[in-house]
Amino acid sequence: MHPRIQGVNEKGPQRPEGWLSRSHKQGRPWFRRTRLAYLRWRVQLDARPRTAQAYRITIGVLGSLIIVLGLILVPLPGPGWLIVLTGVAVIASEFEFARRLLRFARAKLRAWTHWVAASHWTVGTGLALITCACVVGAVWLVLLGIGLPTWVPRDWVPAWTGLR
Repeated sequence: MHPRIQGVNEKGPQRPEGWLSRSHKQGRPWFRRTRLAYLRWRVQLDARPRTAQAYRITIGVLGSLIIVLGLILVPLPGPGWLIVLTGVAVIASEFEFARRLLRFARAKLRAWTHWVAASHWTVGTGLALITCACVVGAVWLVLLGIGLPTWVPRDWVPAWTGLR
């Protein structure tokens, strides 16, 4: 039996996991309809092994590309780690190892957030200043590599930056 199919009810058809769970009964009606439509679609997809395998491969490749893009963006200013975690979430929709990795990352992020919130205000301020310095440093290194845009007046840029 496929893992998405919960126990067989002798009186009724097989239903996907979560079909009648409390979580799907809560929330807005459009969300419930969308979730049930998705679960029905997954049951139909899982009924065809080759199509299901192609879908899993597609999800794996797409999630991997998102992770690689996020890792490229990590040293640059922007949401690099958020993009990496989004890629892991995409893969986690189909693969158990990614679900475990995503749960681990969420737990660590939650613990880090609680630690910073419980710390003295100077810890949060120091972390913010360090983050700001890293972003400014990354932008400076990128501008050193590619040069200043032509629309930036050269006399506005101090000579000590090395960007003239």
